[in-house]
Amino acid sequence: MPARAAGPGVQGPWEVAETAVKGNVNLKPKVILKTGKAKKGSVYMQSFVSQDIEALMGLGSLDKVSVDIEELDGKTVSGKLAQVVASTRPVRITYLVTEKPAIKTITVKGAKGLSKSSVKDEMTLKEKDFFDELKISEDLIKITDKYREKGYIDARADYEIKHDTAARLCHITVTVAEGKKAKIYAVEFDGLKSFKKKKLTGEMKNSPKSIYAPKELDADLKALETYYTNNGYADFKVTGSSVSFNEDRSSVTLRISVSEGSRQRFGATFFSGNSVYLPSDFTPDIAYRRGKLYKQEIFDETLRAIQDRYADKGYLKAAIVPEKVYNGKTGQTDITFVITENTQIFVDHVDVEGNKATKNYVLKREVTQKEGEVFSSSKVRRSQEKIFNLGFIDDVAPVITPTSDPDKVDLVFDVTEGKPGMLTAGAGISSTDGLVGTVSLSHMNLFGRAQKLSLSTNFGKKVQDFNLSWSMPWVGDHPTTLGMNLFNTRHYKSYSDTLSAYTEKRTGGKVTLAPRFEDDKYTFTTSYTYEKVRIYDIDEEYQDELTAGTSVTSSIYVEFARDTRDNVWDPTRGCRTSLGVEFAGGPLQGAVNYYKPTFSHSYNLKLFSIDDYPFVLAVGNRLGFVSHFGDTKRVPVYERYFLGGAETIRGYSNNGQIGPANGGKVYDVLNIEFKIPLAREKRRTIVQWAFFFDVGNSWEHFNSVSGRFGSGTNDLKTGAGFGIRFTTPAFPIRLDWGYGFNHRSGEQRSEIYFTLGNLF
Repeated sequence: MPARAAGPGVQGPWEVAETAVKGNVNLKPKVILKTGKAKKGSVYMQSFVSQDIEALMGLGSLDKVSVDIEELDGKTVSGKLAQVVASTRPVRITYLVTEKPAIKTITVKGAKGLSKSSVKDEMTLKEKDFFDELKISEDLIKITDKYREKGYIDARADYEIKHDTAARLCHITVTVAEGKKAKIYAVEFDGLKSFKKKKLTGEMKNSPKSIYAPKELDADLKALETYYTNNGYADFKVTGSSVSFNEDRSSVTLRISVSEGSRQRFGATFFSGNSVYLPSDFTPDIAYRRGKLYKQEIFDETLRAIQDRYADKGYLKAAIVPEKVYNGKTGQTDITFVITENTQIFVDHVDVEGNKATKNYVLKREVTQKEGEVFSSSKVRRSQEKIFNLGFIDDVAPVITPTSDPDKVDLVFDVTEGKPGMLTAGAGISSTDGLVGTVSLSHMNLFGRAQKLSLSTNFGKKVQDFNLSWSMPWVGDHPTTLGMNLFNTRHYKSYSDTLSAYTEKRTGGKVTLAPRFEDDKYTFTTSYTYEKVRIYDIDEEYQDELTAGTSVTSSIYVEFARDTRDNVWDPTRGCRTSLGVEFAGGPLQGAVNYYKPTFSHSYNLKLFSIDDYPFVLAVGNRLGFVSHFGDTKRVPVYERYFLGGAETIRGYSNNGQIGPANGGKVYDVLNIEFKIPLAREKRRTIVQWAFFFDVGNSWEHFNSVSGRFGSGTNDLKTGAGFGIRFTTPAFPIRLDWGYGFNHRSGEQRSEIYFTLGNLF
């Protein structure tokens, strides 16, 4: 409805002196005034009228809206607006509205198969809402759909409305005609020869005695096809299906006609049309084996692998058509993959989208697929992994879009950012450390530049740790990690058979520089550590063996590592292998001289997945030794290996239950874990069970190393158990229970561990 202009021929703009609302009953005036553009003391334009009407109608609570503009006698416009407005008098803007009726009550009649509250739950319209005819129509459809899910295939729903015109209210009555509930009486098959009917109906939602679900029929027929084709019947087809009802439509008979074909086994495999790859290059892609029963899902896996092999060299348009021919001589089905390779596809433009807090360059520098290069599916996957491994990205989805050039595509990585900052606090109890409290404040994406800052503390009777760390993943344009760490820790340490034989306090800092190569596959880590180590409160029993005092350690650490894991926080595939050495003293000064070579290898294998939940076997092995030199006559007690506890062999404590009582100088530990996901968020497993088996020991010298299992000092010790993992990049938590199989008499056979950080 057009506005009434203020004054003959005046089309604005006007100065607004007053605002008003007329015609509203249930809708508060301030809601209308807040939505409109008319504000006291401001300028109101003629174009605002249509905009206000559109905005007010968009509230969904009004039937009609008009705007009245009335000049106010006896008033003049303000001096600051006199040069802007077209009238010498200010105006009153009045919004004239007619409300839709508000819903006072919703009553449900005829509902028996569903409760009245369940019927109301299906409706978007609720009591106190404003009536909307379109919404009530949609609600009736939702109600009938819900009934049909429950087997009431003839259910119908309608409504009546009664108006209270004066109060602008209405009362809605929803009436349901349910009809009979239909169940499957029988499923009959025509052409069935190879399987029992009961076995096939077990694959279907619409099985005998179940509620008839017409929406599931297509899925049921697909399930039959999947079952047959995964059991050798490559040519199986559903040739027809029909549904019949009894007289009152409460009983359903489903009839399905099938053509089984013959049962087949995989035969020879051939390729034609291939020039980019030799036939032998496809051998790793062939998931099936000759002579085995034909299985469609394995065949599809093979087809995808061949397609991906071509995509890795840019042949996105490669067409691969399998031809299956029965070989009468062998009784097997030979398969020829007819390949039309077409031309390579290049990447024209690479970009990232979806990021709000993170700078674009931070994400783009992790992309290994470069502009102008041939498209590579493996580089795209690696780019996903690298972006995801930043730790603050919840999801990464590559989007490939064609360009005007048929031989080029644009590549966009659509990211979903997670919460980069985290404040966490918790408590746990451990057999070795007792009650331990933890507080951690961390940020994974400082300034939107992927810098990490963490402040954490662990505190309890036997432990008191403070740790401040900062790192950045790139130095300039180079993929080099620069990190700094300050720490102040205090622990009660075990020695011989005593859990708290002395107190060890470490105070110091570390600087790390770690360049990465070949898209983070290789890392060369260098670090320098300066720390003061204080030994005090020595138990009287060990006064002759341990010396109280403070020593300064100045050391460097060098490590070369190869990492092919898909996720550094919770890997499902790939391995990490590293060789490193720590060197202290000598030209670096300090009070102690020693060197520690180490080797570690971990391997992750996804055994299978249930939906998006991966079940992973993880194996890790670590070994190393320590030796002194120069003025240092023996390896300091705080640098020897005391095995047992959450980080090595679970089921034992580190108070002499494993290895020499005064600590070993050589060690080897093997850990095996089977991880079962319990909860996932986006692409992350955030909670999982772990069942583990550990084996290893420490020895005084290399000539003391033994491969025998037992309770002796030099014998290998084994432990097993289970635990729960809370996996976050900033604050991973492990709670484990371990049982040791090779304890000596009188030792506690099981331990509980509460630990921060991943094992490997």
